[in-house]
Amino acid sequence: MLRIVPSRILRAAATQQPPRKADWGKTLNLPRSSFPARPTAAQLETYRQQCADELYVWQRANRAKSLEQSGARAGNEFVLHDGPPYANGAVHAGHALNKILKDIIVRSQLGRGKLVSYRPGWDCHGLPIELKALQARSDAGEQSKAQKEAGVGIPPAEIRRTASSLASKTIDEQRKEFRGWGVMGEWDAPYKTMDSDFEIRQLGVFREMVKKGTVRPSMNDSVYRPCIDACGRSHLPRAPTCLLVTFFAHSPS
Repeated sequence: MLRIVPSRILRAAATQQPPRKADWGKTLNLPRSSFPARPTAAQLETYRQQCADELYVWQRANRAKSLEQSGARAGNEFVLHDGPPYANGAVHAGHALNKILKDIIVRSQLGRGKLVSYRPGWDCHGLPIELKALQARSDAGEQSKAQKEAGVGIPPAEIRRTASSLASKTIDEQRKEFRGWGVMGEWDAPYKTMDSDFEIRQLGVFREMVKKGTVRPSMNDSVYRPCIDACGRSHLPRAPTCLLVTFFAHSPS
């Protein structure tokens, strides 16, 4: 009579447990930390304030004091003069490139032990803002696009008020986005070219340039504003005179 004896392989197969899901995380030699992998929205805002707003305020107060006590403030200050964006619309990739690169420069100087200063600003004058403000007016009626952009039938003072309102609204919107990117600076005290004190100082600088002879009249053509003719067609009249401004560059001794 043939007797079948179970082999060791069969016995092992009979007693084998079902395969368990491998925990590959335990095979990695990583440091243990209670720091969350992904912050919540509230935590992200807290971190942003600490790394941007609070850091900027801290260094302005504490680093300035320490440099003065050591007598080393001279030569250890870094000021970034902001070339301002137009206050005429939503932010885009160009704004991100501009502001983030500036923030990298400011933070690199801060890391070198310098007292940094960055006061952001906005350009609130010019044709781009006026065009955007006029296009947004709801009382333009059946005017053509060219007529709207030229402000046909609208007093100049009203155009300026409309443009100023648009600029103020846009500044608040853009500033919120810039701060959300973690860019540090004096966001609560920016400069705006439409502020009266800025315009007064600008006229003072222009007066000094005239005194030094760096501003002189010329007979070159200069496009100064769009206009609409009787047929509603846009054309660009030419000004008979313009101003030429000369800038002198020199290296500090």
